[in-house]
Amino acid sequence: MKKIITILLLLTSLNMYAQEPKEIENKVSAVREANPGDYILLPSGKRYILSREEIAIARNEFDFNDLTEVESTVNEDGAEVYRISQGHTVYVYTDGQSIHVLRTSVSFSAFMNHIWQNFYIAEFVDYYGDLYESAEIRPPEFDVFRASVKFQIISNEIDEMQSVDVTAYNFNGENTMMRFTSRPEMFWGNILEEGAYMPVGETRQIEFDIE
Repeated sequence: MKKIITILLLLTSLNMYAQEPKEIENKVSAVREANPGDYILLPSGKRYILSREEIAIARNEFDFNDLTEVESTVNEDGAEVYRISQGHTVYVYTDGQSIHVLRTSVSFSAFMNHIWQNFYIAEFVDYYGDLYESAEIRPPEFDVFRASVKFQIISNEIDEMQSVDVTAYNFNGENTMMRFTSRPEMFWGNILEEGAYMPVGETRQIEFDIE
């Protein structure tokens, strides 16, 4: 009996040791091999702790369309808040609109892969009628990377479709906005013609935490 207890204690000890959080390199390849709770030591000295979802994203195993297993809370306005990782938070509102707030370029790049695979780029039309994949936007007052990806329904009072507005600050030295839609060959920007698509419902803004 004592021998069995000793073995059980040893196994428990080994299991606790195996799950002890460890520091990993700030590389996607290292994240793929990490365990939830492992961390990246930032230049500021703070720990960036990896979530189960973030590791699954690095392994290309996470379904961004299904957040049911992600930890969530509910805001006072009824919005459900999903925390995929320290660098990726999702606000899902009662009217179906949602906003993804991204605080790391790695999280942003991974989520943009999902956007490119599931939506069509809507080209931006400038004042002269020229087309671009993105539009330059006013530089922010902060110098850290931040991005938001807003999902909403737009309509021309006849048809509806989904619009995805991507706003990125200080990403690879640029401040840009892009728009994707659920239909191909759509345009945005300097378009004044009748029947243009407009947002359905309330338009929401996100105030970035720039700590």
